Amino acid sequence: MAVCGWSLNTACCSDWDTYDAAVQDAATTWATEILDALTGRRFSQCPVTVRPCGPRCQGWGGYATWPVNSPAAYGAAGTWITPYIDGLGVWRNCHCSGGCSCSASHEVPLPTPVAVVTEVMIDGVILDSSAYRVDNNRILVRIDGDPWPECQDMDLANDAVGAFAVTYSPGEPLPAAGEIAAGELACEFAKACSGSGECQLPGQLASLSRQGVDVEMVDPTSFLENGLTGLANVDLWIRSVNPVRLAQRPRVYSSDVRRGRFVL
Repeated sequence: MAVCGWSLNTACCSDWDTYDAAVQDAATTWATEILDALTGRRFSQCPVTVRPCGPRCQGWGGYATWPVNSPAAYGAAGTWITPYIDGLGVWRNCHCSGGCSCSASHEVPLPTPVAVVTEVMIDGVILDSSAYRVDNNRILVRIDGDPWPECQDMDLANDAVGAFAVTYSPGEPLPAAGEIAAGELACEFAKACSGSGECQLPGQLASLSRQGVDVEMVDPTSFLENGLTGLANVDLWIRSVNPVRLAQRPRVYSSDVRRGRFVL
């Protein structure tokens, strides 16, 4: 099975449809996993589910915000936080139990860059995708007028009332050129696997002299050591997106930002 989020464009491989499905699957797996590694695992990864946590949110068994003077804002146990104005100009009181900080929050910073958001679930209800967008490749912005929950009970299941879960694919969306590069590399692996056609993958023969003809091939491991495949077009794309041969995406950590919890 191919790496999550990677797709092939085999327009440059005229023989692709002639290969057996098992050969196509094997070639796709080889190509996508190798390119994923050589590009620093920068592009779409397998979906993960994260339970976001508001600043200093701890020891909480639920979450709630109410407009000022709302009947629900009175008679509950806990600690009142200074009222605030939400993104729509509405004054709100915030009631939190324990050491929780509440504020008007229409933005949730996700722990990693986001290729695509698959699902947002609050209180067991899936939020319509029109209610949010992604800014700066990692900030989940709510645009339907309501704030995101600042607090949640981490003991609850993802789909329980009082839970807040976001499922997304980490990384950046795979560009069209990446799909073409993956398709070209998969095509060469398919040729090598099936034994049909002239494969352009570099061989391991160092040198050969016969009847006045000299043949020399480069060890393919020397290309991999330099973060390349030996295919000119594929390597051109790899160099364009990973010129310094990063092994993984750079990460910046801040003690001031709660990363939430990843759910396995």
